Amino acid sequence: MSDKMMDQIDVKILRMLQQDARTPFKVIAEQCNVSTDTIKNRFNSLKKKGIIRHSTIVIDPKKIGLGNIVLFGIRAVERYSDSVINMIKKIPGICVVTRAIGEYDIEAILILKDIEHIGTTKEIIEDDPQVKSVNVDIFVDKPLLCPKNFEFE
Repeated sequence: MSDKMMDQIDVKILRMLQQDARTPFKVIAEQCNVSTDTIKNRFNSLKKKGIIRHSTIVIDPKKIGLGNIVLFGIRAVERYSDSVINMIKKIPGICVVTRAIGEYDIEAILILKDIEHIGTTKEIIEDDPQVKSVNVDIFVDKPLLCPKNFEFE
C-alpha cells in the first residue's frame, strides 16, 4: 500500500470507526474477512500516516449546561497571527482555533454558557492589539462535529 493510497479494507475500517469509534477490531475484522491482527496493523498504519488523528467521543454541550456553540471570525492585523491564535487557545471553552482563508484570518469555535459569556469572550478577543475585528455566529442546531459522511474515496 503506497503512502497516498487506501484500499477497500482501509475505507471499510474508516467507515466503521466513523459510525462508532469504539467498534472492536474483531468486529471490523469479521466484516472485512481478515484477521484481527490485520485490522490492528492497518489501524496503526492509518494513524502513523496521519489519516486517523484521534479517536474521541462527541458530547452534547446542552446536556452539560453549556448551551451555545459559537463561531468567532477574526480579522488580524498580521495575517495568521500566532499571538492571536495562542491567546485564543487559552480561552476556556475553546474547541478549535485555526488559520483561515476567506473573509477571516482566524476562525475559532468555542462552547460558551450564555449570551453574556459570548459577549465577554468577544471583548477579550477584541482587546488584543493584533485583532482588527471579531464577528460572532451562534450555531442554532447541533452541528455534526464528527462527520459520518466525510468523503475520502
